[in-house]
Amino acid sequence: MEYKAAMEYNAVIDEELEAADPEEKENFKFEKPLKRILAACSVLLAGELLWLFVISPCMPLGTVDIKGPGGISRAEVLEAAGIGPRSSFMSVNAAASEEALSAIPQIEAARVIKHFPDGVEISLTKRSAVAAAVTDMNGRAVPVFFDKEGVLFQIGRNGGQEADAALPVISGLVFENIRPGLRLPEFLSPLWKDLDALRTEAPELLSTISEIQISKKKYDAYELTLYPAYNPAKIRIGQHISEDKLRYMLLLLDVLNEKGVALDELDFRTGTASYTVREM
Repeated sequence: MEYKAAMEYNAVIDEELEAADPEEKENFKFEKPLKRILAACSVLLAGELLWLFVISPCMPLGTVDIKGPGGISRAEVLEAAGIGPRSSFMSVNAAASEEALSAIPQIEAARVIKHFPDGVEISLTKRSAVAAAVTDMNGRAVPVFFDKEGVLFQIGRNGGQEADAALPVISGLVFENIRPGLRLPEFLSPLWKDLDALRTEAPELLSTISEIQISKKKYDAYELTLYPAYNPAKIRIGQHISEDKLRYMLLLLDVLNEKGVALDELDFRTGTASYTVREM
């Protein structure tokens, strides 16, 4: 098709040359090759543009780059994103792929970027555990992991989530229809945010707490009881745990222990610290 167009254009040039006077013919001798070159370049350029903007984007993808932590296979990511061997730049719906990938329990966020004419880049952010809990499954005690949004994203230690001794164990929770992707009640959101802040800013401090017990109160209120990893005493607090508050609690616990107080419980629920001793 391109060759035929070039031949027809050259035929027009030849007709114009025959009809011209001698002086024009002389000028045409120089213009004719130039016009033919320009005609050929135009045809080639049109072909390149047709390939680049029409044909290439409709052909199978040349590259699919996946960025993010391990734990999820490339095949699983591509299947969830709806990208197969015949997928093209034009057929990939980036927004739909992002939504589908974000529905995977282990994925906190997903971003899909299309690179013209035949590339796709997938960036994944994996959920990180801020706490763990233990539940009974078929008579076995199995750990489950939660992230900063209160999403249960992993059941058991299967290699995807490290067995992190620094993670506190949450008790007092009742699970129904436990499954990856289960979201805990919204009223517990402050707890997960506090734990995430501690995990990020003071992980060594968070590791001193082995267990956090949740006691449900009326109207979605709750209280927390902390169990230090190195002391048999327990610490009763309200709903929030901050770095400064936790440092003060542990410092007071150490002071009382150094004084030989057989401590049973520290109570910070009223804003003023009080304690009880163990019965001997």
